[in-house]
Amino acid sequence: MNKNKIIFAVLGVILLWLIAYLLSNLSSPSNPAAGTSGSGEFHIWILNDDTAKFQEYITQFKEMYPSYKNKTVVVESFSNEKTYQNSLSSAIFLGQWPDVFVLNNSETSPLENQILGIDPAKVSPNDFRLRFKPIFGNDLIISDSSDETVEFLKWIPLGYEALWVFYNRKYFLRPSEMRTWTDFAKEITSIANKYSNIVPLALWNGWGVTRAAEVIQALFVAEGANALVTTSDNQARQVLAMYSEFWRTSGNNAYNKLSTDLYSQKDIDLFTQWDVAAMVWYPRDLFTIDKIGYQKSFLFATPFPRFTWNEASVSVDYNYFVINKDTFHRDMALDMMQFMSTQQWQEEFISLYPYYLSPELSVEEEMLEKKIHPNYNIVYKNFVDEDAFLVSYDVGSKDIFDTQLEYILNMESWQEESFSELKTFTICSTTKHSTLLNLSSPCN
Repeated sequence: MNKNKIIFAVLGVILLWLIAYLLSNLSSPSNPAAGTSGSGEFHIWILNDDTAKFQEYITQFKEMYPSYKNKTVVVESFSNEKTYQNSLSSAIFLGQWPDVFVLNNSETSPLENQILGIDPAKVSPNDFRLRFKPIFGNDLIISDSSDETVEFLKWIPLGYEALWVFYNRKYFLRPSEMRTWTDFAKEITSIANKYSNIVPLALWNGWGVTRAAEVIQALFVAEGANALVTTSDNQARQVLAMYSEFWRTSGNNAYNKLSTDLYSQKDIDLFTQWDVAAMVWYPRDLFTIDKIGYQKSFLFATPFPRFTWNEASVSVDYNYFVINKDTFHRDMALDMMQFMSTQQWQEEFISLYPYYLSPELSVEEEMLEKKIHPNYNIVYKNFVDEDAFLVSYDVGSKDIFDTQLEYILNMESWQEESFSELKTFTICSTTKHSTLLNLSSPCN
């Protein structure tokens, strides 16, 4: 081999080595693409909460854990749950995942397989069980599959919400006395007779009621159901029949008075215009009412009504914080979970987001007499049914449940049959995307 051939051979080997080196660096998890969780930034994704306030929370975290004071924390907040789920799935697939993110308690999500359990040395399951409401211990503490005596948390909740009823005192003179749906039915008849142009309660079809799916979910819980998969045909019949009574034109809720306006306006519009006397919303919606404007002396709120005076159950909604098992910042993520679980920082989170109730018993007890919004005389205990059990209702796929339920609530008939089909389809679809089994078989 002559000298020139030797030189070209050596250059060729060097070139191949450089290509191999570059390719390995591009694909190596220790050198991810710019903007991913491994880029030096710590990414947190949240739902429906203000990012600036969460950055305040992170500032306090850095003061408690000064080793992270120079770490850049990027917080992204999504206002649409479907967009959030799709974005999260895409980010994980592309390797641009957040280090910490939230999931909703009512959704059976395949993203639960992306979660890293929390070291018991960081957050003790026994301590958590003693300090937090029972529902959160039941939901969030799990056992090691290889050793059932070993427990750990997979998730940390920072606040929860339950539906309540907003009233106009001009029409509902004694709202605090209405604890059951039977009480409501009597009062609605009285209001309809007295004010012929007013709809007593915003529970009409699925289009104009902002929280229609959540109301149905809460009614299932009030009827004793705790998941879509176990909701009986009789429970579904009772709930759908009762809800429908509030919007049938022959009923006492004066639904037909506003039938022409329902295509362009929502319950919040009609409530704040005083065309509707009451509506079912979350505590956070008090801030929406304030932006639109409402006279302080006429606004009141109570817990979601019971079916009967017997033992009651209340549906709760919350997002729990989890660690991405693929995070490049595991120590920081675990320290953040430890920070979030303490009483001091549970309380601080509620002060930043005052529309939440605290899942921690002592924190909630301290805040029962506090106002949720300074402009209204509504305190936390206005919507707390202290004798009720909190229940986390699993709807399977929330997107399917919420969307399809709107169609069912707009039906005059065949609601029970349609709901049965919805239940079957949702359970089938949820099973597919959580187990990846029988993918070719259709969910009819």
